[in-house]
Amino acid sequence: MQVVIICGGKGSRLKKNYKSTPKSLIKFEQKPNLKHQIDQLKKSYINDFLFLTNYQNKKITNFLKKINIKNYKILTDKYLFGTAGALINAKNYLKKEFIVLYSDIFIKFDFKNFIKFARKKKSNCVVVVQANSHPHDSDTVEYDKNYIINKIIFKNSKNKKINNATASIFYFKKKAIKNIVFKKNSFKDIVKNILPLIVKKKRLYAYKTIEYLNDFGTQDRLNDVKYSLNKGNIENLVSKNNKIAVFLGRDGVINKELDKGVKNIKEFIILPKIGKAIAKLNLNNIPCFIVSNQSVLAKKQITIKRFKEIIIYLDKHLSKHKAYIDDFLICANYKKIKYNDRKISFFSKYRKPNPGMIICLAKKYNINLRKSYLIGGNDTDILTGKLANLKTVLIKNIKTKSYRLGIKPDFNVNNLYEAVSLILRYKK
Repeated sequence: MQVVIICGGKGSRLKKNYKSTPKSLIKFEQKPNLKHQIDQLKKSYINDFLFLTNYQNKKITNFLKKINIKNYKILTDKYLFGTAGALINAKNYLKKEFIVLYSDIFIKFDFKNFIKFARKKKSNCVVVVQANSHPHDSDTVEYDKNYIINKIIFKNSKNKKINNATASIFYFKKKAIKNIVFKKNSFKDIVKNILPLIVKKKRLYAYKTIEYLNDFGTQDRLNDVKYSLNKGNIENLVSKNNKIAVFLGRDGVINKELDKGVKNIKEFIILPKIGKAIAKLNLNNIPCFIVSNQSVLAKKQITIKRFKEIIIYLDKHLSKHKAYIDDFLICANYKKIKYNDRKISFFSKYRKPNPGMIICLAKKYNINLRKSYLIGGNDTDILTGKLANLKTVLIKNIKTKSYRLGIKPDFNVNNLYEAVSLILRYKK
């Protein structure tokens, strides 16, 4: 397998501290990021390297000549600018299938699983996506139950977006870009100028992951990488490792519990310190998921468009606190009423207390359920957690008074922030 590593970024937002250092050569644990990436790729038996350079290309070239790489080529982009320009300029050197990787992300990523997924889907292109703390300045996508991307929302767009951010890793078949031509001296971007052409043919797929992929294009994000390395908790996000995670109910945990459910965005009242609580989980690299029954959809008390607006509203609120939910599932069914839109990626047929939503996420992301937690706001949540072999935490709210099932939680707290603080204490 060939990998194309794009090393042309100027690093404008890092110039204050790294004026003479290309982003790809910024060091973590005394080793340039580019070397970290190369070492990981080699472990996945990816040994055919094509480096695309532009800014400070001589420093990158000199570095590559010093390290032990047998099969590599370096191209300098003289005419086209941007990630897409560099890639199209290198078309004559591309193999039938290849990985594209940006050099300014620190990664702990399973390339073998990614390639396996792409080949199984027989896709022309696959984009790695994940939730992050800054969806507003990230390109994001929406995809269906089969992971086919049907919508791309570009960074800094005023359009509303769900937090599925592109994560600077792509799989391509060469035929997907065979007929694409750009004018010289024009700035072109892979997400903005290539992916929309593939979306039209319904051959673009999303690969959703919770692995550690951190774009360190700003000083704050670079500091986040150093913090995580210093804490040594990145291993909890490594694909092959059994992970400790936290599963959250929504109503009564994140937002105010209402007797008849949340039917519009005005009724979605976010509780105090939610952003701070989830940010603490993110900072400690503990994945967090929402699993929620939402019968308001089956009862036609809210449209899917309005329901998505609530998801986006929550994502936006969390991003203000540098926080995010890694993934979520909701069951829209109610008794014998089935919600009929099954193409939505985050829908599940398993209504709590059936633990199916938790089991699905656990299998997808390799979660160790016995070491993980469910934080809920009612007896149904706690029973669900028990059935999934999770430790359970109950948050007091209006439904606590109607606690009928007699299932005792492992812990009782007043709010999500208390629950997260408790979990972090026990984790130590």
